Amino acid sequence: MSLSMAERVIIVNQMRILETLYPDEAKSIAYNRQAIESGYPLHYDDVASDLGVHEEALSFDQCIEVLDILSMFRALHFSMEKLADKAGIENWLVRFEGFDGNNEAGQLAYAEWFCLTGSRFEELHRPEGFNSHSPVLDAYRRMLEEWNRSQEKHALSRDDILRIGNAKIHPSNR
Repeated sequence: MSLSMAERVIIVNQMRILETLYPDEAKSIAYNRQAIESGYPLHYDDVASDLGVHEEALSFDQCIEVLDILSMFRALHFSMEKLADKAGIENWLVRFEGFDGNNEAGQLAYAEWFCLTGSRFEELHRPEGFNSHSPVLDAYRRMLEEWNRSQEKHALSRDDILRIGNAKIHPSNR
């Protein structure tokens, strides 16, 4: 990331205000301010990251995909609750694992933001957080394909749940 002199001046001034407003965080804010003030571009991304600003914003379609994934896991959750015969359905196959913080950071941040600040998908909240610690997007996409084939997407049968859950397993491991 590069910043113009004007941008640096604006950011430095804002950070000085933040140092005053948040004395408990003043040391950290001052450290970041000094990097901007002194013109150390190597550290600009760290400053942005500390502020929770991510350079890789999700596209409209990526946001829709995350919401589709959350909706699918909601349907799996509620369908499982209503299912009398759960034999053969492994919980991990139908459980929302979050997204990988290293490779799917945009999806992770969006899902976490949407679930924790909105009033939807409470059943998918994860006390351990939304980081799956391994890539899951490809598995979720396979599952979405199967979910979209279902006649009743929000009232899944046992066979639907098994078909969708089994899609989570990579074809080479089945």
